[in-house]
Amino acid sequence: MQETKAASRFADSFSNNGAEMAIGCYDAGVQELLVIDDLLSALVGIEGRYISIKRRVNHVHGNDTYDSTVTFQVDASMDLALQEMAKRIFPLCESFVLTGQFVESRSQFKNGLVNHAFAASLRALLLDYEAMVAQLEHQFRLGRLSIQGLWFYCQPMLGSMQAVSAVIHKASANNFTGSAVLNLLQSQAKAMAGDNTVRSLLEKMTQCASNAYLGILE
Repeated sequence: MQETKAASRFADSFSNNGAEMAIGCYDAGVQELLVIDDLLSALVGIEGRYISIKRRVNHVHGNDTYDSTVTFQVDASMDLALQEMAKRIFPLCESFVLTGQFVESRSQFKNGLVNHAFAASLRALLLDYEAMVAQLEHQFRLGRLSIQGLWFYCQPMLGSMQAVSAVIHKASANNFTGSAVLNLLQSQAKAMAGDNTVRSLLEKMTQCASNAYLGILE
């Protein structure tokens, strides 16, 4: 019943003649629902009502963007506890955006077979990630998702996405191809020796990229 009442307040909060109000104007329960709704959008790289995206290109060569910075920001009037929870999730949002950009820029064969194979393995990771977000959206629409619950379900994916982002940053900044990409993946996998899940993911990506490289050598 409490969730139903909160959902009703959430719907009523936008009935003020269509005018957008600062999130701080609402009580904590409504703010939480608004933040979750925005975070579910941010997780797939979409701005919300109270969460914005700032993009900055750091290095461009020709028509290709090799390095860019993406940051997410919250409405300053938001409840401070909710701001802190949102900021915990922002690194995952940023990793998704940067990974998607990398996949788009490296999926063409002109960037080399190794980059193409690496991009394909990243695309598979993004599909799993998007499926997770879709499940969270479903739970939210049913009134079964708190912001603490959102953070709990996002944590398992956070390590993998951040490790992949670290590889992408270095590969993009240096415009790596071929064996340089393989070496980068291998070194990152070794650096994640304490996290079996992330290490296994990076090793699988290395294997996919290696197959493409061996094909070139043959």
